Amino acid sequence: MWCFVLLLAASSGDPREFFETKVRPVLAKNCFTCHTATRMGGLEMVSREALLKGGASGPAIVPGEPDRSLLVQAVRYGHEKLKMPPTGKLAEAEIADLAAWVKSGAVWPEAPAGITPQQRAFWSLRPVRKPEPPRVNNRSWLKAPIDSFILAGLEAKGLKPAAAADRRLLIRRASYDLIGLPPTPDEIDAFLKDRSPSAFAKVVDRLLASPHYGERWGRHWLDIARYSDDKLNSTMEEPVPNAFRYRDWVIEAFNQDMPYDRFVKAQIAGDLLPDSDKHIAGLGFYALRPEFQDDRVDATTRGFLGLTVACAECHDHKYDPIPTKDYYSLLGVFTSTENKEFPLAAKEVVEDYQKRKKEIEERENALKEYVQAQGTQLGEILAARTVEYLMAAREGTGPGGLDAETLDRWRKYLAGSPKEHPYLKPWEELVARGAPEAEFRKAAGEFQGLVLAVVKEKKAVDEQNLIRLGGSKERRVLSNADLVSLERDKYFLWRDLFSEQRGNLSFTFRGGVLYYGDKQIDRFLNGEWKAHLESLRAEVESLKKALPEQYPFLNVIRDAAKPANQRIHIRGSRDNLGEEAPRRFLSALSKAEPPPFANGSGRLELAEAIAGAENPLTARVMANRIWQHHFGQGIVRTPSNFGQLGDRPDHPELLDYLAARLVESGWSVKAMHREILLSATYALSAGVSPANTAVDPDNRLYWRANRRRLDVESLRDSLLLVAGNLDPAIGGPAARLTDDNRRRAVYGYVSRRRLDPMLALFDFPNPASTSEKRIPTDVPLQRLFFLNSGFVARQAEALARRVDSEPGEQAKIRGLYRLVFGRRPTPDEMRLGLQFQGARNRYAQVLLASNEFLFVN
Repeated sequence: MWCFVLLLAASSGDPREFFETKVRPVLAKNCFTCHTATRMGGLEMVSREALLKGGASGPAIVPGEPDRSLLVQAVRYGHEKLKMPPTGKLAEAEIADLAAWVKSGAVWPEAPAGITPQQRAFWSLRPVRKPEPPRVNNRSWLKAPIDSFILAGLEAKGLKPAAAADRRLLIRRASYDLIGLPPTPDEIDAFLKDRSPSAFAKVVDRLLASPHYGERWGRHWLDIARYSDDKLNSTMEEPVPNAFRYRDWVIEAFNQDMPYDRFVKAQIAGDLLPDSDKHIAGLGFYALRPEFQDDRVDATTRGFLGLTVACAECHDHKYDPIPTKDYYSLLGVFTSTENKEFPLAAKEVVEDYQKRKKEIEERENALKEYVQAQGTQLGEILAARTVEYLMAAREGTGPGGLDAETLDRWRKYLAGSPKEHPYLKPWEELVARGAPEAEFRKAAGEFQGLVLAVVKEKKAVDEQNLIRLGGSKERRVLSNADLVSLERDKYFLWRDLFSEQRGNLSFTFRGGVLYYGDKQIDRFLNGEWKAHLESLRAEVESLKKALPEQYPFLNVIRDAAKPANQRIHIRGSRDNLGEEAPRRFLSALSKAEPPPFANGSGRLELAEAIAGAENPLTARVMANRIWQHHFGQGIVRTPSNFGQLGDRPDHPELLDYLAARLVESGWSVKAMHREILLSATYALSAGVSPANTAVDPDNRLYWRANRRRLDVESLRDSLLLVAGNLDPAIGGPAARLTDDNRRRAVYGYVSRRRLDPMLALFDFPNPASTSEKRIPTDVPLQRLFFLNSGFVARQAEALARRVDSEPGEQAKIRGLYRLVFGRRPTPDEMRLGLQFQGARNRYAQVLLASNEFLFVN
């Protein structure tokens, strides 16, 4: 039977796959806790070599001979002394898998095999080579090299591009694409009158020079950077002070056309670059999201490289050549950093503020310690009368010399949900059978004795831990083994009676039954004790009033004092550590074994590797993102996944051309805009061709423009603009997007905890994670928003007022069409408009809710 099981298990195919699916999970679940970092019995189960070396009892395995292997003997419970795991025998199938694994040679893939030539030949990992534009038949249609790539694809399928877009639609498209706002009527008129060959180029240059350009394109990047103005706190609002300074830096970087490679480096290692004062604010990319270091790995690799490296946290990437070791190499870079505030004020101003703040903290600690001391003493005094309180609570009598609030707490506690300790079960049994008073009093006395004993034991535990902390009450990083605690049941009893945290019981009072904290303890104090408490409070309040507003600062990161590598977390478990992963770049993007980073955390070396021109991904990913925001879809439709599970480029040569041009231009994003917008492809109309649709219904060949709905920022900003209410001020602190807020939406308060309702309704991405593109929805609530929103009604009213001075009803309707659509109404539209006489506000609201206003063709 055993031979049959061994042969069956061993016949599963690839021994690496067998280890990963059958063996490693069993070891991780049952063995690694005791036999990795802790090395119990001298055995460290982190590799095949470690098992061959074994522990105090000798080698753990004899490859090919499971019956002679201590590991197999132990799990079979057949060894005289060793029976593992000690908590209970493994399932027979698990034992059989381990035995089969040893029988087949105990293959343990220490690290993934080197990146193979086939893996390196994957399209996104190949070096960028700038291709020559292909030859096409209809050369007269071409305006830019881009067009050759598009037309070649169309001609290969026997298709023709759609007609050119109307000039009025073209300027509207370009205006929304570059600044996120519609063109003004005067701007439209000026473009229509300019019949020169360079007319549209002038429009593009004007828009690129606008300060609103950075607001539009900075917002695109903020989606990737998972920017928000608060922390992810599920219980309360927790704003991040000065978060807006990173947002403003991003906007300014786009306005100044900061070279994209420098833009990348600034967000990874801005403090380590020359002219760091211009780049250090970029570190908000990490500092505004301090909760999770693994999030930083994910945001970095998906945002800059288009790779899902975070998928290798628990195991080698299933599809891309990213070993787990590479994930922990990058994680070590970020765990070797710490968050920091970078002051934007004079040294003496900072020192004065910090001195005052420290004084406040010291006095607050003194107040807290005094209240805690009085509360502890009060709790012990009340605990000594537990019998009286229990008996009064049972009998339903009045205070009778007892504290009324404490008696009420005891009653609620005794009647509450099941306790997490067993010490009141005798009392509850007496209640259930209606025992006589004498039994209740005896049980109450025993319970009181236990409570007082627990109080004494808790004091002893606290004193021991204080000694272990070196006599300091400051928090230190200690392992669980360094501290002592009450046993479980006694701890829950102490918590329910004396702790500020009362666990899972829900009452109207805060904390334990006998806990009285700040503001609660006042009525128990008199004379000098109460006077001292009031004096401490007054002192704290006075110091707070005298504290000036905090100086401005940037949220940044810096290298930790002692950078350190991470060890691989086997199957993602922090308790099961494997080999050390040197801090270094990704293997798949290195020609040879990537060298370890040698300077500090390695952030600067990582930044240079990501932004290096030889890296095939960075330029491709950014060129694709730019294309995506101009055409509504990327050449690669998974903009943050250029791996095996991602989309393949519909025009790979065009993508490489754009990536090469981005590098050639000195990484100028504005140059890339100009090259794309001045192409014939960009100027196509959204007209439908049945013949083309039959061949390419998804428009992957770009034979027409894609019709797109305005994103929520452009929608809100456009409503304000046409109403004459938009405040064009640039930068500054975030403000809630109330109906009275007239600033652009990019300056609105973005919350991870509770997103603004309008942003959420119109598909704003979740700022808790990096977002590669918006996912538009079309739901009834969006239409109802235009019918019922006070914000929309207010803008409609303001829009209607803008045409009040026009002579006659027809002139007013023409004025509304000019402001909202940049054109004259048709005769049918004029006839319909005249039916709204006397209801111009509602008519303006109808125009603002129209598809022509909400969509870009």
